[in-house]
Amino acid sequence: MEQQLKRIQLGISKLQELHQNALVEIDTLKAQNATLQNKLLECEQDSASANKKHLVDSITENSTSTDGEKKQMKLKINELVREVDKCIALLNQ
Repeated sequence: MEQQLKRIQLGISKLQELHQNALVEIDTLKAQNATLQNKLLECEQDSASANKKHLVDSITENSTSTDGEKKQMKLKINELVREVDKCIALLNQ
């Protein structure tokens, strides 16, 4: 009877240790997940920014002939993109 009790106590101790290890691992995985989600968000923002720049560059390269006109068109397009981004942000609120 005492041996059974000792085995049960040993089993409980092992389960408690496994539980603690699992909790530590969960916390570590949550931290890694948060870090990866932040990196993903940064990459998505960088990608969107690069896509906008590429679009502006391709539009201005194909539609104007002088550097002054290209610069003016880029400024106007960037202004319009900022306005659209503001509208999207307001809609998301």
